[in-house]
Amino acid sequence: MRRNPIALPIQSALALFLTALLAAAAGAQAPTVANGPEPRDGRVVLDLAEQWRVGGGDDDENFLGIIGGAFGDDAGNVYLVDNQLIEVKVYGPDGALLNTLGRQGDGPGEVRSLSTALLMPDGTLGLVQPFPGRVVTVQLDGTPGTSMVPGRTDPTAGGFMSLTTALNRGGTLAFSGMGMSRDGDSTTRTQFLGSFAADGAPRSIVLEKVDEQRRGSREVSELADDFVHLRFDVGPEGRFFVAPERNVYRIDVYEPDGALVRSFGREFESVKRTAEEKARAEDFLQPWRRRRDRMEFVTEDTEPDIVRLHVTDEGETWVLTSRGVRDPQPGVMCVFDVFDAQGIFVRQAALACEGDGIVDGVFPVGGDRYLLVKGYADAIRTLYGTMGDEEPDEDGGMMEIISYRVAE
Repeated sequence: MRRNPIALPIQSALALFLTALLAAAAGAQAPTVANGPEPRDGRVVLDLAEQWRVGGGDDDENFLGIIGGAFGDDAGNVYLVDNQLIEVKVYGPDGALLNTLGRQGDGPGEVRSLSTALLMPDGTLGLVQPFPGRVVTVQLDGTPGTSMVPGRTDPTAGGFMSLTTALNRGGTLAFSGMGMSRDGDSTTRTQFLGSFAADGAPRSIVLEKVDEQRRGSREVSELADDFVHLRFDVGPEGRFFVAPERNVYRIDVYEPDGALVRSFGREFESVKRTAEEKARAEDFLQPWRRRRDRMEFVTEDTEPDIVRLHVTDEGETWVLTSRGVRDPQPGVMCVFDVFDAQGIFVRQAALACEGDGIVDGVFPVGGDRYLLVKGYADAIRTLYGTMGDEEPDEDGGMMEIISYRVAE
């Protein structure tokens, strides 16, 4: 995952737009597909064959910072989003480094910080700056492109927002982010997920969460901070697939215009946290807050039901759960729940490769290809400044990336 955005005043015009859209959608009904705890067709084990790897303590040619995300393209290239070095590394299907795009700064093709990246509708690479929220594009040869601010088409207009996640697929350009407005002694925070035009104009808002905090409040709540920034995907037809609630195994499907299509999920027993896991969760609650001794942190007793989800080109939804990263089967890195295009829980897919589901991260990058990011969890804690006094790994904590393909 990614650098937490810094809350900023959201434009009043955009806030009114969100409110109007959500009010129009209120009361919408859609069919719900309920599934039992077990998949219809049982479990399959996908043996992954290594294609290439970069990084780690023995690689002197590929220096990686903190890799917070990865994605692929139709040509088989892989894009590594380096949140620490503020750049995107592009590797070919054979693992050869093709290019390094973006850099830190305020000039053309530059961003101050990097939350994520995506391939834009015009084929350029979009570098997403979290604060102040904007998208800076570069051509794939490194030539600087244009920039835009989602939600604002008038460059002279005031106000800012922060951006967290961005996806482009099936004609839908999606952004999630947050804004903040202040009124007297209270602060209102607005988190949103929606569809935007290529010039940044808002088209529809799929989900919004608004919460208010009074000045002097001491409570910091994990549930109040929670939003779907990392629990959604855009399908091949441009539909949104969203897991809206942290503690509920449910996925809502929306048309690009924000109309609810259907919901599906399954019976699921949440994973109870250990005392160590609860302490780690408290550390993760926006550690940049000062005077932590004056704060009251409220964490959940369980891990989130759904960690991430991915929609394939065939319309299947692959769901990684908090149980799926804790699979006891030897040789299995993690297990996905797989739902068909109608929302039926058809099977579980266990990925057999090296790695630990709790410590490492796995990203589908197109077709039968997967990218394993070793040390992903520690890297994210480092990104958020929560490593504290923990000792680094023997290899200096350098990240390692392994590209896999499903073995025939």
